[in-house]
Amino acid sequence: MTDYGPVRKLVFFCSADPREDTGAFFRAYHFANVAANSGLDAEVRLAGSAVDVTDLDTLPADDAGDLIRTKIGESIDAPFAVSL
Repeated sequence: MTDYGPVRKLVFFCSADPREDTGAFFRAYHFANVAANSGLDAEVRLAGSAVDVTDLDTLPADDAGDLIRTKIGESIDAPFAVSL
């Protein structure tokens, strides 16, 4: 068996304002899902204004806002962590 060293975690960091940039959230949640579903340890880390996304009502009432609401909803039972 080969020793590949310490276990590593993929951290998808987001500090965007959810009222301004939903794309950053979509990418963070999307790639954390892809990584976790591939068996990799992953986490979405929200900082600064990004923590406001925990209140989904802060997202714009448009297609982009609806898309990230859906992506976050799909991630609720996903095998990765979300930290604030």
